[in-house]
Amino acid sequence: MAGWRDSVTEEAQADLDELVDAATGFALDQVANAGEFLPFALAVSNGGERQAIAPNYPRGSELPIAEQIATQWRALTDLKDSLRAAAVAVNVRLTEANQDGIEISIEHREGAAIGLIFPYARDSGGAYQLEAPSAHREHPRIWVS
Repeated sequence: MAGWRDSVTEEAQADLDELVDAATGFALDQVANAGEFLPFALAVSNGGERQAIAPNYPRGSELPIAEQIATQWRALTDLKDSLRAAAVAVNVRLTEANQDGIEISIEHREGAAIGLIFPYARDSGGAYQLEAPSAHREHPRIWVS
């Protein structure tokens, strides 16, 4: 994706790269252990610490995936004053490629909002491997001006 790195500081670039690396690593671990993963959110605090964000889901009910994703975004928005970057990751089915993927939406308070989709597949040794991602611009959801 040409241009987004030119519009943010090196710190923002590092924050977003770190979130993508952490999100893909965690997602692949979950896929290897459970065969899939539920939507999750990660963030970088104002102090630079990476953290998992655990929203409060209603007790005793299983939320549809779309509501889980919306709840992740609401939790991040509620915390936006203490964060400088955030990511939400979702397990997706890439029907045209007939494989699964990790969709990561990342956002930085400096204005970058990017979507990445990493196809993944099991190699001959049984380990899951990421393929090159596709990228697209997204509209900010957290730091909206």
